[in-house]
Order: sequence, then structure tokens, then C-alpha cells
Amino acid sequence: MSKKILFLFIIILICNISIGCDKYDVIDENSNNFPPINPLPDDKLELILYYPNSSMEYLVPEFRAVPKKSEDVEIIVINELLKGTKGRNLVNIIPPNAKAQTLYVTDKIAYVSFSRDLIYNNYTEKEEALIIYSIVNTLTSLPNIEEVQILIDGKAEDVLCKHYSIKEPLNFSHMIVTKDYISPISIVNEYYSSIIEEDYDKAMSMLDFEDVEKIRYNTLKAYIVDAFKGTNKYVIKNYIINKYEDELNINLFVIFTYEKNNTKYSNKTINLKYDGNNFLIKALGN
Repeated sequence: MSKKILFLFIIILICNISIGCDKYDVIDENSNNFPPINPLPDDKLELILYYPNSSMEYLVPEFRAVPKKSEDVEIIVINELLKGTKGRNLVNIIPPNAKAQTLYVTDKIAYVSFSRDLIYNNYTEKEEALIIYSIVNTLTSLPNIEEVQILIDGKAEDVLCKHYSIKEPLNFSHMIVTKDYISPISIVNEYYSSIIEEDYDKAMSMLDFEDVEKIRYNTLKAYIVDAFKGTNKYVIKNYIINKYEDELNINLFVIFTYEKNNTKYSNKTINLKYDGNNFLIKALGN
């Protein structure tokens, strides 16, 4: 066989081999050359656990594969959450001594009881929110759970520590996952401070007018000026936030001081609504 014929034979062989090989530089999942993706083994579960980011501003989902056990999946999930994060940019917020005592699900509500270690620390408002929704968001990530009732030693408490209610079941919070935490009480403080400083235009800019379309701007402003006439000081003695979602309300006990040091004690409910940038105060009922 001449060298020329041998050379042509090798070229043809290489071309045939190339045509027969699968190529993955352009992947089309509908084609036969789409590379197989190994599914999670049958003896594994993939869980979604929520922990605070390193700056403690919001929650981040952590995906974790664990062995299947004879326990209910919600028990596995809460125990994995309490083990703490494995992520380098995440931090633990739930006290290491806190234990899940019981957990049962009925009518898509998970009732989970923790030892009193969960509430021993003097948490800030933000830390309370992160703890609560680390638990709530993790459990409501399961398809059979829509709400979570947090219990302490088997009993419902009014608040976790001071400022966040755990009296009723709570839903998944998208607000605390997708954006930095915004303190609801800071909005109320800024609103009242603007009024005390007689910066009424700023106070008005913090209001949501959706429910007061028929009330003219100047009419509402005149009402606020008259309602707070003579007020020179306010002190919020206590407040409870009922949830952390795009619409929420705060129950607060506030003391207003007027001229000649006259005081007025007031229990108020302030409704807030997220506008895509910040919370606004509902213009009625303030």
C-alpha cells in the first residue's frame, strides 16, 4: 500500500470516529447527546435550611443532602437546622443549647416546641426575627407545611423575647430572604420624630395613601397637624411586631408629652406596607 493511499485511509478513519463521538460543547437537553445528570440517590434527602448571612441582615437557603431515616422528614429537618450551618458565609443564630422537644403537623400547621434555651438570650429585634424565620422558613419549605407555631416547653408565648410575636402560627417570609432587614419600629420612630420636629411634609412622605384616595393631601396633613398639636415629646415604652412580611402591624404602648408636661398614654396599632424600597405607614388609623 502506497503512502498516499495509507494517508487517505487514516483521514477517513479519523472522520468516522469524530462523527460517532458525542459532543457536549453545545448542550441541548432535548437531544440524545445531553449528558446524564446524576439524581440524588434514593437513600438521600435534600433539605433547605435557612441561616443568616455573615452580616446578619437576611436569611440565606442552605441546601443539604442527608441520609433518609425512619423519622418523619420534618423531624430530620429541624434537627439538621439545629446542628448549625456548613456554609462559609453563613452564621448560626439559634442558641446551641436549644433543643426541639416535640414536633407534629396537623392541617398543614407544624407545632414545634423548643426548650427554654431558645429564649434565654436578650436578643435585639432583628435577632428575634432571624431566629423565628430561620425556623419558620425552614419548616415551611416542606410541601406538607404552610405555617409554623413555635412553642416553648409545650406552651404558646406572646413573644420570643421582647418584640416579635409567636402567639400565632407564622407563614414563610420572603421579606427576610430577599432583602436586608428593615426595622419596623425605626419607621415609626422616624415618623413620630418628624411630627415632633414639625416636619409634616416628611411625615406625609412616609404614609401609604392607597386607602385614602378620596381624602385630599392637604386635608390629611391638616388632620395630622391638629391631632399632634402641642406634642413636644414621645416615648415608645413597648412594642410587639406580629410578623415580618410585606404587610405587617405593630402594637405599641407610647407616652406623648404635651405643653405644661401633660402626658397621654396610648395603645396603638400601626400598619406598615412595603413599597419595594421601604415600609410606609398606612395613612388611616395612625
